[in-house]
Amino acid sequence: MECPRCKNNDIKKLYMINGQYYCRNCVSFGRVNIHDTRNTKLMQYSRNQRIQYYLDFSLSKKQNEISQQLLANYQKHQNSLVLAVCGSGKTEIVYEVIAYALSKGHRVCFCVPRKELVKELYERITYAFKGITIGVLYGGRQENSDAQFIVCTMHQLYRFENKIGFQLMIADEVDAFPFYGNEVLQQIFNRVCLGNYIKLSATFNSEDVKDEQLLIMNRRYHDVDLPVPRCLIVPSSLQKILALQLIKRMHKKCIVFVPCIADVDNLVRYFKAHHIKAKGVSSIHENNQFVIQEFKQNKIDIVVSTTILEHGITIEDVQVIVLSGEHSLFDSRTLIQIAGRVGRKPDHPTGYIYILSAVKTKSITSCINKIKELNTMNV
Repeated sequence: MECPRCKNNDIKKLYMINGQYYCRNCVSFGRVNIHDTRNTKLMQYSRNQRIQYYLDFSLSKKQNEISQQLLANYQKHQNSLVLAVCGSGKTEIVYEVIAYALSKGHRVCFCVPRKELVKELYERITYAFKGITIGVLYGGRQENSDAQFIVCTMHQLYRFENKIGFQLMIADEVDAFPFYGNEVLQQIFNRVCLGNYIKLSATFNSEDVKDEQLLIMNRRYHDVDLPVPRCLIVPSSLQKILALQLIKRMHKKCIVFVPCIADVDNLVRYFKAHHIKAKGVSSIHENNQFVIQEFKQNKIDIVVSTTILEHGITIEDVQVIVLSGEHSLFDSRTLIQIAGRVGRKPDHPTGYIYILSAVKTKSITSCINKIKELNTMNV
């Protein structure tokens, strides 16, 4: 017996109800009986449409090279992986292949891990592509789900099973929760992708690359090296004291990353007691977007955050401090993404990343070595 959606064949995760087995492994996406058929289809939209997009800047030489290679790969019915460092402008390099696919009447999906990222991406996509209906789906919002072009969270892909799939699938930040390591989501992705895909990430490892072509964009568009984190070995009991000293010394906006939600409010209170304007964000905090907006407007000095801010946020001239760097949550992929918050803007292309840790873990070492390798890579 095997689940037709997620391929689960573990009998411990197959339950019987009303004489039929269903899969508990993927039941959060709706119940699937093991004898159900999964028949996602393709639909041909209008061909030879005049699809254009608008950019208010010119692609760099490297961006343009990869953009053209992605188009060529799609025309040859090949999948592509793009390793693009944080802040390199990877979203815009897929516009050309999107326009081509839409003009051929193909259906296109651009999916990302979290709804905050969908909101931002949807605004950018609708600004760039005029004259075409674009659907958007995330928790609490489903609009134009039958459109030729869809922007959605990866969780929402299940809605296209047994319906109309996609000839072109673009998945950004495939290294992030909840997609990375989630076999159910990956099976759903594969099931609704009836053509070819492009996967984008800042942290592909060798085991992620199989038969696909790996394209590498190791420079940010301002062509300044990625800031390399500094690891400071500090007992856990002294880390917040050192963090306070670093913040006062830098005199700049700073995101302080902590591993646990409970740490957020404790650290905010500590900073406020030392006359620093600080607020916290996490998956259970309200008004996260309002706090980030205040941060961008220089109304607060410090944001204390869980890893919820490791992806998809650009703050000009921001620094980063990681507390409890030895925590298992801070693996190499996560630390690379966190480091990628610094130096993203041309006016402030450098900055500081401090990792305060009781020990120098393999993940910390791997993160530092990988960033140094990307800085010296000649591609």
